Amino acid sequence: MRKQVSITYVFLLAMLMLLTISHFSSSLADSSPNLYVDPQFTSVDIGESFSINISIADVTDLSGWEFKLYYQNDILAIAGANEGPFLKQGGTTSFFIVDLNNNYNATHGRVWLTCVLLGAVVGVTGNGALATVDFQGIGAGNSTLHLTDSVLGDSEANAISHTTDDGEVQIIGLSDIAVTNVTPSKTIVGQSYLMKINVTLENQGDNTTTFNVTTYANTTIINTLTNIALTAGNSITVTFLWDNTTDFAKGNYTISAYAWPVPGEGDTTDNTLVDGWVFVTIPGDVDGDRDVDIYDVVKITGIYAFKAGDPGFNSNSDLDEDGEIKIYDVVMCTSHYGQVDP
Repeated sequence: MRKQVSITYVFLLAMLMLLTISHFSSSLADSSPNLYVDPQFTSVDIGESFSINISIADVTDLSGWEFKLYYQNDILAIAGANEGPFLKQGGTTSFFIVDLNNNYNATHGRVWLTCVLLGAVVGVTGNGALATVDFQGIGAGNSTLHLTDSVLGDSEANAISHTTDDGEVQIIGLSDIAVTNVTPSKTIVGQSYLMKINVTLENQGDNTTTFNVTTYANTTIINTLTNIALTAGNSITVTFLWDNTTDFAKGNYTISAYAWPVPGEGDTTDNTLVDGWVFVTIPGDVDGDRDVDIYDVVKITGIYAFKAGDPGFNSNSDLDEDGEIKIYDVVMCTSHYGQVDP
């Protein structure tokens, strides 16, 4: 057995040497053979495995072949390679994997394969697959499958002149937008007054994504922000202005945010978050007891000149939502002094 392997290996090396000697004559076929990636364009989801063929077209008397195939190793990972059926039509073959290396260099992996017919036989003519190469998509983006250093030889050890065509692979990253926080600026707001709602969103997918977000009070829409762009792995906090409180009846409202699903989004369970409540009451009712009295005025004047972020600042007392307790807030409250919600 060891002797047979040695003979095959020596024969293979001899064939490769013959195929690469430049002074051999080229094949005079009517049309130039073409070595190509088949299919020339492949699109799969990230994490998905797939196969491509390295195929030959319009070849005459093919007795041996060799090629190298390069790809981006941050997008694709090599999983294996096998001989295709084409050359086997001519008899027994010796197929040799020279290199399957995901880290050929810092940016690329390499596939290096070779195969020859054994014995004094006539080469194969026609079209077909020389080899199948298996990959897995590991990163979103596009990678060229670059064919180079290819050699074709006939049964007389002549080099066969040929052309090559590269392939292209698109790995589609998964999309996943999540709402991670909803924070109303107030818990009490006067009907017809405004308030803000901060919503934090996270792109947990693999692609930069553009999407829309809607906020709700119970099931009624407050506002929608459109075309929010967010890169993969990052988060953003956007601010909604609830400026139509006049249209809402007095009472308690649960606040929620909903990120509209984007194409290719597999997990939509985290697109909605209910977090926070707001009591809509008569204007100037700072403490939420359904009337405007001295206690409401004191809650404003007691933190007069305080700004958002100061210890003791209460956003419920900031009636005009400008981030500071000023005379305008006092006037807005006292202008409704004595009012009682019926």
